[in-house]
Amino acid sequence: MTSKPPAAAAADEDDDYMNMTFEETPASRPKETLTQRKKRLAREAEIKGRPKSKAELAEEERKKREEALNSTTIDTSSKGFKMMAALGYKPGSALGVSRDPKNGDDRLLEPIGLEMRDTRSGIGADAEKKRKFREEVEAQQEVDKKRKVDAGEFRERQQKEREEKRMEGQAWGAMKVCERLEEEEDASGSAGDLTDAARRPTSRPLKGVNVLWRALVKQRAINERDRRIRYDLHQSLSRRPDYTDPDEEDEDKIALGRKTETEEVDVDLDEEDEELDEFEALEVSEKLTRLVHYLRERWNYCFWCKFKYPDKEMEGCPGLTEEDHD
Repeated sequence: MTSKPPAAAAADEDDDYMNMTFEETPASRPKETLTQRKKRLAREAEIKGRPKSKAELAEEERKKREEALNSTTIDTSSKGFKMMAALGYKPGSALGVSRDPKNGDDRLLEPIGLEMRDTRSGIGADAEKKRKFREEVEAQQEVDKKRKVDAGEFRERQQKEREEKRMEGQAWGAMKVCERLEEEEDASGSAGDLTDAARRPTSRPLKGVNVLWRALVKQRAINERDRRIRYDLHQSLSRRPDYTDPDEEDEDKIALGRKTETEEVDVDLDEEDEELDEFEALEVSEKLTRLVHYLRERWNYCFWCKFKYPDKEMEGCPGLTEEDHD
C-alpha cells in the first residue's frame, strides 16, 4: 500500500466541501423558435432602416454641439489639430507671440468660445435691435417729458386765464364806480354850467364819455338797442306796423323803442373810435391800474378799500395795489 505525497495530503485537508460556495450560473436563454427569430430580426432591421425624424436629428445635433462646447480640448483626430501639430503646437501650450511680454504671457491656452445664435438673423441684427429699442425708449421718454411740460403749461395757462377773468370783473366794477361818482358829481352841480340834458349820461355823445368807462356805456347802449330790435321784430309779427295804441303813454313808447327821435348815443355806436380801441387793446391789468389811479386822483376814492376819503392824503389807506390791502 502506497502512501500519498505530503502536498496532496495537505490539499485534501484544505478542501472543506461543507463551507464551499458555488456561483450561480446565468439563467440559460430560452430557446426561440424559428418564427420568433424571424420576427426579431425583422423588427431590428426595421428600426435600423427607419429614417430619423427632424426632431431626433436636431436633438442628436444639439447633444453633440453641447459636448463640443463644454470641452476645451481639441480633438486630436481632427485635421486642424494635425495641421497645428505639424507647425509645432503641443496640447496645453499657446500659439503665436505674446502681445505684452512685460505683464506676462497673455496668449490664450484654450480655443475661443463659441456663441450659438437661437435666431436666423444675420450678424449685427442684435445691435440693430438694441439701437431701435434705445430709440423707442428715448422717444417715449421725450413724449412723457413733453406731456409733463404740456400739463404744466396747461395749468399755468388756466391759472392765468382765471386771474385775467377776475381782473376783468374788477375793471368793470371800477368803471361802474367811476360812472356813479361822476353822475353824483354832475347831480350835485359840481360839474360847472352843464345843463340837465347835457349831464344826463343817456343824452351825452358816446365820445364825450371818459375813455376809462366809455366801453361800459357803449356796451349798455348796444344791449338796449338789441332789446329794442327784438321787441320791434316781435311787434311786427303780432300787429300791423302802422298800428298805434291811443292809450299808450309817451314814456312807454320811449321805453318800448317806438319813439320818433333817436338818442345821440345810438347814432354813434357804429362809428370808429380810435381812442376806445387803443384803450381796449391794453392788458387787463393795465386798464385796472389806470382806473384805480383815476379814482384816487379825481375823487380820493380807494377801489380796494371801497371808501371815499375826505382829502388827497387818504390817511388810513394801506396802498395802491390789491396786495397792500390783504
